[in-house]
Amino acid sequence: MSPFLKAAFAFALLAAPALAQPAPSMIPARDVAITYRSIGGAGESMTFEMAWLASAASLRADVPGLGWSVADHRAGAGFIVVEAERRIMPMPPMALHAQLGPPQGATFTRDGSDRVAGQPCTNFRYQGGGQEGRICLSVEGVMLRSLIIAGGPMGITGGLEATQIRFVALDPPIFACPTVTR
Repeated sequence: MSPFLKAAFAFALLAAPALAQPAPSMIPARDVAITYRSIGGAGESMTFEMAWLASAASLRADVPGLGWSVADHRAGAGFIVVEAERRIMPMPPMALHAQLGPPQGATFTRDGSDRVAGQPCTNFRYQGGGQEGRICLSVEGVMLRSLIIAGGPMGITGGLEATQIRFVALDPPIFACPTVTR
């Protein structure tokens, strides 16, 4: 192999992390409960809880004063509970995927590393579906930070950042759809 080809090959290997990559897994490998706070964007900062039941690839999101939702990413279905109205409704497919962060089909580029809530994570820039943003994922697949820079739904920018991560066994019934009694 000529010195030029060797140099070109070596450069390609070194540059590979900066090239667009397939989407990293954003479904944690083990059960985890995460406290997030909203960052950037318009409005007040908000704190909320999310929990992943790893064995079922299910995400529960609790928003104080509003209700909660469960997204079963294996089945591609979910529901939303509006507590004040005692109402349960199916989760629209767009909302189901949005819980994972970047839009489907986005391309990712590794962009260094960071620490969020005491956990090391890998930064990724993403672009796709008319949206651009950044996420920071732990080695376990926990999204520790997600930020929409441009093209968010209804022009919204901003995101969320973990403030506390707890790897604990979760109780599967908290991911089940409740029954409404009148």
